[in-house]
Amino acid sequence: MKQKKLTFAVLSLVLLAAVACGKKGPPVPKGLAVPRTIGDLRGDVRDGVLFLSFSLPTKNRDGTDVKDLEGFRIMKSCGPCGGGFDPWKDIRLTDRRGYTIRGGRLYVYDDDLRTDYVYSYRVYPYNVRGVQMDGSNVYFLKWQNPPSPPKGVTVREEDSKIVLAWEKMDKLLYNVYRWDGSIYPLVPLNQAPLSIGEFTDSTARNGKSYRYEVRAVRLEGTMAFEGEGTEVSATPRDRTPPAPPTALKLEKRSGGVLLSWAASPEGDLAGYYVYRIVAGKAERINKDLLREPRFFDEKPGAEMRYVSYYVTAVDTRGNESGPSREEIVILKEQ
Repeated sequence: MKQKKLTFAVLSLVLLAAVACGKKGPPVPKGLAVPRTIGDLRGDVRDGVLFLSFSLPTKNRDGTDVKDLEGFRIMKSCGPCGGGFDPWKDIRLTDRRGYTIRGGRLYVYDDDLRTDYVYSYRVYPYNVRGVQMDGSNVYFLKWQNPPSPPKGVTVREEDSKIVLAWEKMDKLLYNVYRWDGSIYPLVPLNQAPLSIGEFTDSTARNGKSYRYEVRAVRLEGTMAFEGEGTEVSATPRDRTPPAPPTALKLEKRSGGVLLSWAASPEGDLAGYYVYRIVAGKAERINKDLLREPRFFDEKPGAEMRYVSYYVTAVDTRGNESGPSREEIVILKEQ
């Protein structure tokens, strides 16, 4: 079993002691508040295993809030195996293990399944006094082996986004997942399974490292069987340069040329570079970035009749802007 499944959303999944039976529990004592029946038990095949989930009861049948819920007994039936429902898991909410809760739903997973076998599940809530309530709807499926992990998965790190690509196989769809730190991803980034071999995550933030999984999906009737994923990591970087400086002015002064320009409004500005152009060739004339929007060139070229300049802006990531408007200064009159 892969480590990520053992941790299952940072909660250690263990097989709990099997208790209860497939029969309806004893009569509920008169006057006892009874939670509304769970009616949305469902299964989703993700990452090569079956994830079962259902909404946590929050209201009793009389409209009052549920206050004394202790846990859930989950029953399982294997059609070809013979017999009815058998105890499978006992989820005690006070244990804080063996399950995870996300978006008001409780999730567990089953990885003990055989191809072409039909499996059924039912959930029974019980309270702190051990009184078992009515069972949920029955969920069943015929298990089929999910597809293999995608091949050739690559990432391209761009400014504030990550582009993932992979080898697209016939008759398969794809889901892309992103881990939230060490938390197992239950929901893909894409809203619907992808029919192409590429996905762009436009919600990534520059400088933050991300871990992704691409998983193949095969449709069997109305059921989607999703296989294990191929993992990749990426960190988007700021690759957008600042805007070029504006309002460059040149003044011939005794001993050189004074350059000045409008201060850049960029929030991540690191400084400026100044370029001198002689005989059509641009040369950067300041070694270190300038913090202020001015520069005095002491060596514009003693034998030159005129010289021109332009300025660039540089951000904290080292991205350099394009040149400002080039300006010319006359050094010697004819």
